[in-house]
Amino acid sequence: MRVAVAARAGLWLLTLGSLLARWGALLPPRTPPLAPRRPLPARDARGGSPRTFRALLTLAAGARRPPPPPPPPPPPAPGERGRHGHGHGHGPRLEASAAVHGGVFWSRGLEEQVPRGFPEAQAAAWREAARGARVVSLERGGCGRSSNRLARFADGARACVRYGISPEQIQGEALSYYLARLLGLQRHVPPLALARVQARGAQWARVQEELRAAHWTEGSVVSLTRWLPNLTDVVAPAPWRSEDGHLRPLRAAGGELANRSRAELVDLVQWTDLILFDYLTANFDRLVSNLFSLQWDPRALQRATSNLHRGAGGALVFLDNEAGLVHGYRVAGMWDKYNEPLLQSVCVFRERTARRVLELHRGRDAAARLLRLYRRHEPRFPELAALADPHAQLLQRRLDFLAKHILHCKAKYGHRAGT
Repeated sequence: MRVAVAARAGLWLLTLGSLLARWGALLPPRTPPLAPRRPLPARDARGGSPRTFRALLTLAAGARRPPPPPPPPPPPAPGERGRHGHGHGHGPRLEASAAVHGGVFWSRGLEEQVPRGFPEAQAAAWREAARGARVVSLERGGCGRSSNRLARFADGARACVRYGISPEQIQGEALSYYLARLLGLQRHVPPLALARVQARGAQWARVQEELRAAHWTEGSVVSLTRWLPNLTDVVAPAPWRSEDGHLRPLRAAGGELANRSRAELVDLVQWTDLILFDYLTANFDRLVSNLFSLQWDPRALQRATSNLHRGAGGALVFLDNEAGLVHGYRVAGMWDKYNEPLLQSVCVFRERTARRVLELHRGRDAAARLLRLYRRHEPRFPELAALADPHAQLLQRRLDFLAKHILHCKAKYGHRAGT
């Protein structure tokens, strides 16, 4: 009897366990408790992979998907997109201390890198050939003012023929050329020779119709300057190109030369020579023209500089100097409010240029030396008026002003080597 009861109880328990197992299979599985959330690894702000230590190591080693490059530099100013690369400031940077010596002079290394421009031997050969060349065509365009012409010689060479509105413009062009030679700046000014327009003469015999169409006066003296292909426009660099139109002084002590490439510094060497030259000649038709235009064009200094170009070798070319010395001196009182602040914005100089200026200042004979050089190298010198006495005196005064400015910069910012 007891055995039977025990057997029934065991059978009942077995049946109950089986029912419980089937019921448990019908319930949803238990999920484990949620673990506390951990912050996700930070993502690169450029949208790349998570910035983990391993990811950074991978990027440093050169992963397949490096981060995007930084934004490109702004495009060069108009006219500075030539093949010579002078508009971007690419290239190795040069410490300001290596760019200047004595506090106010460009280093000799930078001076030596200024492109050669027009070596004197080549310029002399060109002048001699141009004086005897036969003109076979005169074309409009390519040489500035509408009264000028592009001449082609029988040997295929070309020259710009400048016909002045008045003789003083040709005189100013010629005197500016020889003043550049006196200052050692001839590498920047194209070779120039004078010629007389004579329809029956051998030089012009083949262009009779072109001469009549140009309405040039018979017997006029014109200038022949070497024609230069592949010129590009040039925009003023900082500190002269500023958003507010104000000039910033260029000096070694002010940080203006820091973080500049060697190419930029070589450009600045040439610009400082240009500003000194234009002050001496009272030329109002170059950077001063851009400064004047600021009153109605706030971006005038960010546009191409008048009568300034870059040659194929990279040198700055000072073109159309007919506003200098003669005509420029007649109206100097009107334009010196631009020329003088422009000069005073420069306190770094090419040493050889400064030396020439100081020599002419001390010698008190700048006009006499200029006219001797002009007479020696230009056979048609007597056919144009010489520099009038008031203009000769003004040239000396401007040299004196420039010399005092150089000495002021030297006293304020100069120092001996090693100090």
